[in-house]
Amino acid sequence: MTTSFGDVQIIFGDPRQPKALPLSHPKARFGEFGTLTKVLPKGHRVKSDSLPLPCDILFERDIPVKLRDGTQIYVDVYRPHNSPTTCPALVAWSPYGKQGGRGNQVLDDFPFRMGVPQHKLSELQKWEGPDPGYWVQHGYAIVNPDPRGVGKSSGNIYQFGSQEGRDGADVVDWIGEQEWCSGKVGLSGNSYLAISQWYIAAERPKHLAAIAPWEGFTDLYKEGNRGGVESVPASNFTLKLLQVNFGEQSWENTVAMGLEHKIHGPYHDDKKARVENINVPAYVVASWSNPIHTYGTFCGYHRLKTDKWLRIHDAWEWPDYYEDENIADLHRFFDRFLKGLDNGWEQTPRCRYKVLDTAMPTPKRISYSESNSFPIESTKPLKLFLNGKSHKLDAVKPAPHQRQYAASTEHVRFTYTFESDTILCGPLELFLKVSVTGNDDSDIFVACAKICPSGTARKQLVVPYEKWYQSRVIRGAYNLGLAPDAGALFYAGPTGQLRLSRRQQMPDHQVPGFPTFRMDKYAPLPPNQVVPIQIPMTPIGMRFSRGETLEIRVSGTNSAVFPPVDQATLDVQGLTDVNEHAVITLHLGEESHVSLPVIPSASLG
Repeated sequence: MTTSFGDVQIIFGDPRQPKALPLSHPKARFGEFGTLTKVLPKGHRVKSDSLPLPCDILFERDIPVKLRDGTQIYVDVYRPHNSPTTCPALVAWSPYGKQGGRGNQVLDDFPFRMGVPQHKLSELQKWEGPDPGYWVQHGYAIVNPDPRGVGKSSGNIYQFGSQEGRDGADVVDWIGEQEWCSGKVGLSGNSYLAISQWYIAAERPKHLAAIAPWEGFTDLYKEGNRGGVESVPASNFTLKLLQVNFGEQSWENTVAMGLEHKIHGPYHDDKKARVENINVPAYVVASWSNPIHTYGTFCGYHRLKTDKWLRIHDAWEWPDYYEDENIADLHRFFDRFLKGLDNGWEQTPRCRYKVLDTAMPTPKRISYSESNSFPIESTKPLKLFLNGKSHKLDAVKPAPHQRQYAASTEHVRFTYTFESDTILCGPLELFLKVSVTGNDDSDIFVACAKICPSGTARKQLVVPYEKWYQSRVIRGAYNLGLAPDAGALFYAGPTGQLRLSRRQQMPDHQVPGFPTFRMDKYAPLPPNQVVPIQIPMTPIGMRFSRGETLEIRVSGTNSAVFPPVDQATLDVQGLTDVNEHAVITLHLGEESHVSLPVIPSASLG
């Protein structure tokens, strides 16, 4: 068990909550403990309105597994009953609790279950994980571990990094040696369950045959704190997730570690998954609109050196993961690489994507477009210069001009109106020349949005709720200020952020369109020194009709909103406001421009 990196000791817990939540805490929803084997019969319902089981399932609870350092953890297994053959297994690795329908995160914590109606799931699934009610009938086992420190598993709880990778690899290879297993194991799940896949697969366990990371970043600090920004919303969200971990010891406080050790070293490097080391096929899922995962998922996909497929959807992660057609698609992928079926999977386009039209209140039911790669090979860059006098984005380089704004209170906006129907799809690159007075540092935030001809900025609710009235309730509550956390479910357009003292890029670690910045040193700005910068932007996948306008807003205000964490109360302390007294000058007309990825001759069909 790793407790330090050189002279750096890992911080566990928080002075306000030194240990994980006790198993008796209502948030843990911890059920009975003890080894148990039973058959869940066909037709069984976990809840009165959940999906009835389509087949008999053999359920094995609280099986002990020893990790390489002697730590004992527990797993639950759901597998075919009385099967005459062995079967492959899918592992869902996360700290949220292995017991189906229990743990510190469940869909019932969210209004209208975030667009995933209960009748679609058996409620045996782990949070954000594959549903045994689907997979077992098709000849797969589902293995849900409680990782180190979670529930009754021994040790402290870790968040990402090589420790979690080694632990997950040990479990994968333990599964592969079980008499009921075919020796082929896959990883599945979204969010945390996707992030953990990068770390586990990088260890190259011998029985791992394929992974399917469904929206998950690959670098906790460089992607979680994109552009070197110590984001209050992001840090609070992470701390709250850590706070509701439950177990019998403590939890790794990655937020406190980031604040105490701002100059990055071996500890921070350990939180970057060694994606280039992965050697199994990967089905990667990304979206344009996720405030947590979008940037990092695309980075992970680009860093993969193995056989890979990318699907970019236009909705929220949870309903997408449990959508029938997407489950069937993932089923084909695992059948190919875990069962060896010759089902034509290799003919699947390497990139499938949908684009958003934020003029619509919710995502339209449209088919996927296809490409051999991402970025889309047919895109053409549209270079537009920021015009300081007209506040327009111009195709012709304007005369030099300066625009100033107070970082704490003001913003500057630039617009471009489309003369024909246009689809933008791919990395969005924004380059600025700036100087600062009143402070030697500042955060720059960029927000893009569609402005309709009426002058209204549009936001799309990206959760496809089952009932028409549900989306109206959510939108109404959000618009009235009754549910501010619901802002995480609305998407206006790409965003970017950069802390000026972290502006220096790492030239040897770049993904085209997704710049990575040095975090091992600070570079404060002397007053009035003009420096060129690139803002790390999330990619864009948006439709614009003729007469609609793209707005780019530059400010010092972080408008990010993250999903709520039920019963979490801790907030981050000790974050520095680098915008205080700062006045930013944008030096326009020369190098300050944006490059938009245009798909030629695209129609809105």
